[in-house]
Amino acid sequence: MEFNIDVLILILLIIIISMLIAFILYLLVPWIFNHFVSPKFNSSYIYDSGDFKRKQLLLNPSNQEENAKIDVNMNQGTYRILFGAKRELINGIIKIRHNINEYINCNPSQKQKKLLKLLTINKGDGNDKLGAFKSINAQYRLEDEERYVNTSIKEYYQQDFIIFELSIPEGLENTSSGEFSELITSFPSFMNKSPNTKIFTFRNAIFCPPSRTISSTSAPILFYDDDINCFVISPLDGFLNTAISRDKKNRINCGIQGAIKEIPKDFSQKFILLFGKGINKSMERLGNILLNFHDSKRKSLYSNVVTSYLGFWTNNGAYYYYKTEKGMNYEDTLIAIKDYFEENNIPIGYFNFDSWWYLKHTNKTFTTLFRPLVRLMGGGLYGNILRWEVDPKNFTTNLKTFHHKKFQMPITAHSRRWDARSPYVEKFEFKTYKNHAVPLKKEFWDWLMTHAKESGIKVYEQDWMKNQIVTIPILRINFDAQEEWLNSMATAAKENGIDIFYCMQTPGILLYSIKHSNVNISRCSGDYNHRWPLTYRFIHSTQTNILFHAIGINSHPDVFRSRSMENVKFRPFGERFPEFKCLIQILNAGVVAPGDKKENVNWPLLQKTCRDDGLLLKPDKPLTANDLMFRKHRKYYICDTYTKINNLTWRYILITNIWPKRVKETYFTLKELGFNEDEFILYDYQSNDIKRIKINDFIEVGRLRKYNYKYYILCPITENGMAIIGCPDKFITCSKKLILNVNSTTHSLIVSVDNIEGAIVKLLIYSKKKPASIQVENNIINTWNYEESLHMITLNLKFEVSGKKDILIQN
Repeated sequence: MEFNIDVLILILLIIIISMLIAFILYLLVPWIFNHFVSPKFNSSYIYDSGDFKRKQLLLNPSNQEENAKIDVNMNQGTYRILFGAKRELINGIIKIRHNINEYINCNPSQKQKKLLKLLTINKGDGNDKLGAFKSINAQYRLEDEERYVNTSIKEYYQQDFIIFELSIPEGLENTSSGEFSELITSFPSFMNKSPNTKIFTFRNAIFCPPSRTISSTSAPILFYDDDINCFVISPLDGFLNTAISRDKKNRINCGIQGAIKEIPKDFSQKFILLFGKGINKSMERLGNILLNFHDSKRKSLYSNVVTSYLGFWTNNGAYYYYKTEKGMNYEDTLIAIKDYFEENNIPIGYFNFDSWWYLKHTNKTFTTLFRPLVRLMGGGLYGNILRWEVDPKNFTTNLKTFHHKKFQMPITAHSRRWDARSPYVEKFEFKTYKNHAVPLKKEFWDWLMTHAKESGIKVYEQDWMKNQIVTIPILRINFDAQEEWLNSMATAAKENGIDIFYCMQTPGILLYSIKHSNVNISRCSGDYNHRWPLTYRFIHSTQTNILFHAIGINSHPDVFRSRSMENVKFRPFGERFPEFKCLIQILNAGVVAPGDKKENVNWPLLQKTCRDDGLLLKPDKPLTANDLMFRKHRKYYICDTYTKINNLTWRYILITNIWPKRVKETYFTLKELGFNEDEFILYDYQSNDIKRIKINDFIEVGRLRKYNYKYYILCPITENGMAIIGCPDKFITCSKKLILNVNSTTHSLIVSVDNIEGAIVKLLIYSKKKPASIQVENNIINTWNYEESLHMITLNLKFEVSGKKDILIQN
C-alpha cells in the first residue's frame, strides 16, 4: 500500500511540475515568439541603424526595363535575359534528371552529368490567350538514349513578361532525388546579375509564411532592389509539383520538385518571368496573368455565407474549442449559444464546427490529463479521423437530424487527415501509409459532400493539408496524386453546392485554387492565441495577403476574442487588443470570426464590421503591407487597403507600433505610400478629426505605445469640392455594400446608400460651404446638420423598408 501511495505522490509531483513548467513557458510565450519565431514570418525590411547613421555613397541605380530582351546562344541553347544596364539573368541552362543521371545542355564536367545534345533550334512566332509573341524553340536529345526534350522561350510583344516552356513527350523514369529542393527539371535556370538581390517570397510551409530568403518553395519569388524595381519568377501551371530553389552557387532553378519518382508522358511545364515596379503591384499583375491563363477570376468577397456574414467560431483559440457549457454536451451547448444570440439580437449568420464534432482515433487518457496542452497545440494530439460523423458523447442524434430539427443554421465544418483504421477505408478506395490515409477517388468525396449537404454544411474546411503531404508518401512521389485529391474534393463539393476552405496549405496548393471556382477561402496565418505577439500573426497575414489578393482567394486570419477580460486582473488570461483584432478582421476583407463565450460576444464592437443583419461591410481587397515596408525606413508598420466606387478611391491606412525601438520618423506622406492622387480628406477614425492634405504633406502620427495603432481613412475629393467620409459607425466607412454609387457635378453630389428595414445610417460628408439643399428620394429634408468649423455635413438616414436611398446634395 505504501508503494502505491509513493507512486501516486510521484505521479502527482510530475504532473504538478509539468504544469508549472508549462505555465512558466506560457508566460514567456510573447518573448519567445518575438525573438525566435516571429522573424521567420516576416519578409519586410530588416532594420539596420547603420543604414541611417553613416554617409553612404549613393550610386544612381540603372533603370530597369520592363520589356526585357532575350539573347540565346544558337549553338548550345544557353540564354540570358537583359532588362537594363547592369541588369541581367545570365548563364541560362536546362537540366534534367533521368535514371539517376543529370543531363545538361552545356559542357557537363562533373561525374554523373551527361549532355543534353542540341538537335534543332529555330525562331518562330505565334499567338495565344496571353497575346502575340516571338519565340525561340529548341529540341534536345539525351546523350545516351532516344529521348527528347523540347524548350520554348516566348517573348510577348509590348508585354512585361516572358514564358519558359519545357516539354518531354516520352516522360522520365527513376527521377527522384528524395529531396524536394533537388529538382528533376530546371528550366529556366539562371544566375542573377542585377541589383535585384532582395527577396520577397513564401516558404513551402503551412499558411504560406512570408520569407526574405529562398529555401525551395512552390511560391512565386520576387527579386527587388532598393527602389522596388523587381522581377518575379513563378510557375504558370503545374502548381502542385513545381518548385523554385537556389543552389550553393546561387543559381536559381525552376522546375519539378525532387521527390517525384516518374514524369508522365506528354509532360509540359511553364514558368513566367515578370518585370515590374512595386511589391504589391507586381504580385497583382502576376495574379492577373495567372487568372487569365487559367480562364479564372478573383473569387467574390461575398462568395458564400461564411465570407458574407458575421459567424461564430469554435476552433483553436475559441472558448468552445473542445469545451462545452458546464454540465452540457455539445448538442445542448450549440442550442444554448444559438438561443442566446437570437434573444439578444446578435445576427450570427452561421456556425463553425471544428474538429471536436467528429470521431477521431484518440488516446482519451492523454487528452484528459493534458487537456490544456492539447488545446494550446491545436487539437492535433486528438488524432486522425475515424468517422466524419458526430461523436455520440456530444450529440444524441446524427448531424443531419440535429441540423434539420433543432439547429437550422448554416455550418462550416472542419476536416483533417483520415485514419487508416477508419471503416471508410474498407468501403472506399484510400491510399494508406502507416496509420494515415488519403482518399484520391471522387467516389468517396461524392458520398462525403452529399452527407455534408444533407447536414446543413455550406463550406467544407480541409485542414492539415501540408501535414498530409508530409506523412503520406504518395502525395509527394506520385506526379498526379495531389491533383486527383484536390480535383475530386472540389468537384464533388461543387456538385453538391458546397464551397471549399483550405487550411494549413502550401503555396502550391494555394495557387492551385485558381483551378476551382468553389475553393474560395484560405487561412493566411497561424492559429489564434491572445498570447501571441503582433510580430507573429499580424505581420504574417498582412504580407501573405499580397499573394492571396494576387490570385483572388478570400483571406481568413483565424478566430479572435472580441472582448477583453476586464474583470480579470491577471492579464495573461485575456485578449488585450479586442478592437484592434476586430478591425484587422474586417480590413482583411474575408471572414469575421468571433469565438468568445456566448455572454462575452461583444456585439457593439462587432457591429462596426457589419449591417444589423450581419452582412459584412468590407474593403475591396485584403489588408497588405505597404511597399514602403520593404524599403529602408524608420517608420511604424504601415498597411493599407481600399474601396473603389466609380473613379473614386477610399484608402484605409492602419499604422501600428510593432517595433518601437526602430521608429525614428512618426510621420508619413501620401507620396511615400505610393498614392498618386494629389489631394485627399484625411479622416482620423479614432479622434474624428479631419484635415485636407496634399501628396507631399507630412501626416504626423505622434508617439504610439507598443502595439498601439492609428487608423486613417483617405477620402477622395470630388469635382465640387465635397468628399464622402461615409458612415463613422463602421470600420469601413464606404463599403460597396453600404455606398452603392457616387456621382458628382460641379454643383451637386448624388450618393446611393443601401441598407435593411429599420436601419439608421449616419453619414459624414465634407463640404467647404453649407449646402443649399439636401434631398432624399426627391424630397427636400431639413434633418441634417452642418458644422462650419469642421466643414462637415452630418446626415441620419432612416430606412423604413429595405433597399436603396438616393441623396442629392446641392451647393
